Amino acid sequence: MSSQSVCVVGAGVAGLAAIKECKHVGLDPVCYELNSDLGGIWTSDRDGPTSNTPCAWDNLITNTSKFIMTFSDFNAAEDTPPYMTRPAVTEYFRSYAEHFRLTDHIRYNTRVIKVRKTTDHSLTGKWEVFTCPTSEFHGGDKRPGLEVHQEELARCHKEVFDVVLVCSGYFKIPQYPDIPGLDSFPGVVKHSFHYKSGIAFQGQKVLVVGNSFSAGDIANDVSLYTEKPVDLTLGKGTWILPRVQSGGCPADRNNSRNDLYRGNEEKSNNRLIEYCQSRLDHIGSGINPDQPPTRAAYMLGDEIYLKILTDRVRIKDQLVRFDGSTAVFKSGMKTSGVDAVIFCTGYTGDISFIEIDVSIDRGRMELHNLMLPVNEKHHTLAFLGFLVGDGAPAQAIELQARYIARLITGKLAPPSKKAMKENVEMIKNISIMRNGMFTYKVPLLKLCDLIACEIGVYPYFWRIFLRDPVLAFMVWYGPIFTAQYRLLGPDSDWDTARAVCYRANDVITANASPRGKVNIKRDDVTAARGKQFLLLACSISMLVALGYMNYESRS
Repeated sequence: MSSQSVCVVGAGVAGLAAIKECKHVGLDPVCYELNSDLGGIWTSDRDGPTSNTPCAWDNLITNTSKFIMTFSDFNAAEDTPPYMTRPAVTEYFRSYAEHFRLTDHIRYNTRVIKVRKTTDHSLTGKWEVFTCPTSEFHGGDKRPGLEVHQEELARCHKEVFDVVLVCSGYFKIPQYPDIPGLDSFPGVVKHSFHYKSGIAFQGQKVLVVGNSFSAGDIANDVSLYTEKPVDLTLGKGTWILPRVQSGGCPADRNNSRNDLYRGNEEKSNNRLIEYCQSRLDHIGSGINPDQPPTRAAYMLGDEIYLKILTDRVRIKDQLVRFDGSTAVFKSGMKTSGVDAVIFCTGYTGDISFIEIDVSIDRGRMELHNLMLPVNEKHHTLAFLGFLVGDGAPAQAIELQARYIARLITGKLAPPSKKAMKENVEMIKNISIMRNGMFTYKVPLLKLCDLIACEIGVYPYFWRIFLRDPVLAFMVWYGPIFTAQYRLLGPDSDWDTARAVCYRANDVITANASPRGKVNIKRDDVTAARGKQFLLLACSISMLVALGYMNYESRS
């Protein structure tokens, strides 16, 4: 099985994880990257005329800590701060690629034009992959799969692969809302896809449209350079959660398995609303949605509060139309003299270069774990990183890569058609519960645990408890660190992962208030450990007694 040829499309976060995990199981993957550098949205040349990959803007700061957004078996440098800047993230992925010697497998400046089934695909599951140098493709930002004809394919380089892993990412086609009058707006219209820095908007009146992460970050960034206040239209509203919470703790402290599976949703929402309200009166100002934080849009930021309170960023309700350079909002308020509009309104994925019937739009998702097409006969095509959600995508992406690498080599039994459909339905219901509609935005922590259970690397409480009770409590009540998926199961490294979890817990929960219930120390669980051992002993005694009674009755 290890002789199988594997094509990886894209050398971003998903592509790097795919290459590394394929190498780990003895495969020799070939990766095609249309840009001249690795890292995807973190390092792509956004100014290149042929690039269709967005890139993190200059002043971007990660929404999650380094212990959650990095890979499970390669830590960020010790002196890296909890929240990483764009250059720090770029350096991390370069170091990751260098450490595992991934660049040997990447063919840069090469665009994948078409992926289609071979004539004997029904028997072999193989794929034809057509590529050409990026400089020779003149489709610009058009979707190549829809533009390239048969005679053009003849000029491309063709290779046949046993497996194709599509890692080109979800952030491909910018979404623009249908705003009346936008076509006649005389100013600059941009999408966050093309945003690089607020310096380009010096002296301008800027309107930012959106109610999630990028909208808040870009509004704050633009306000650093403009003399005029930045208007931020939030549509149906948002909750603004601080990255730094009580005791100097990163917001990651809120993401525990206890809250995820057994927590009271109303209690969790009350706690999140309390954090939001502690910095800004969301309810009094009317910016809060009609749904609580676990079911509504939210953004993370600390500087945005001050920008709002100093009128550097002005909150507006839903944008309904443009009258020339005047923006009109649902409440009847208007902003005149708008020079530029930046839409932070999301993306849709693009798999038009693949001849396969899979929906990548906001409708029905027929991908097992957002990865394997349900209706394909062979499991030789997978999508890694085609996801958006609450949490750090790298966690889920790495688990997807570990899953598919083991599946390719036969180390993991393929899921049945029934199991795949049940998985799709489960993720669909989770998405509807979270968003009120069916989208690709899902709670990534739940997706991670779903995949981890299938691989066999889920960090089960009792299995960890028998080796380290303190760590077990961290895993259940503390933040869900990526390293937790290396504690048990295939490719585990107990000692290293355990040390990372302890270190991460100390950093993330330093000075946390007791109410947070995440700063787990050895002394804190002494009494709990005794209770757990007593409960275990009682359970064993009851099982023995019941077994003896059953034996007596049969005798």
